[in-house]
Formats: sequence, C-alpha cells, structure tokens
Amino acid sequence: MSNSQRSSPNILITGTPGVGKSTLAMQLAEKTGLEWLEVSRLAQQLGCLQEYDEVYQCPVLDEDKLLDNMEFMMGPGGKIVDYHGCDFFPERWFDIVFVLRTNNTLLYDRLTN
Repeated sequence: MSNSQRSSPNILITGTPGVGKSTLAMQLAEKTGLEWLEVSRLAQQLGCLQEYDEVYQCPVLDEDKLLDNMEFMMGPGGKIVDYHGCDFFPERWFDIVFVLRTNNTLLYDRLTN
C-alpha cells in the first residue's frame, strides 16, 4: 500500500536507548489516537526473539520474522513505531521518521539509574 492510500500516517521514532522514544511515542499516541507499537514488546509477544547474546546481554531479534508479522499492521497506517534501530524497516512503511538525541551526560545519568 502506498503512503497516499493510508487513512493515517505511520511514524517511526528511533534513537539511542534512553533518549525518550517511549515517552514521546506514548504522549503522541495519547494526543493523536494513533496506535503505539513498542517493537521490543511486540517482538517478545510475537515470538521474534532468538538466542541470548551473552556479549550484549540481550536476546537477538529475528528481524525477518518481525517484519513478516508487522507487514499487515502497517498497511492501513495510524501507527507510531518505537525502536532504537531503523535500518531494517522498509522505507515505504513510514511517512516521517524522528531520530531523537540528547546530551551524552544526561543520557549516561539516565542509563546508570
């Protein structure tokens, strides 16, 4: 489905962990009525997590499985996608992308808390 055929826009909010993606996505969803898709939670619910990576201390995301599951959700529009990466999502899914940043000192303090 092309962007012009959607009933509402799809938005991607991305950036380093701790910059405020989820806070912004939640507030935007409340104000607009768009549906907030928190990709980390969605991947867990859909069984898109593979083995555990001991080096990075997190599960490995099966990107292909996640994209297959999300394809039908994205077509009609009206989604706010919240994830720290953006390179594997199809560009056609989104009408706008926001990349959040913050001061490194503030980010360090957030992540250590």
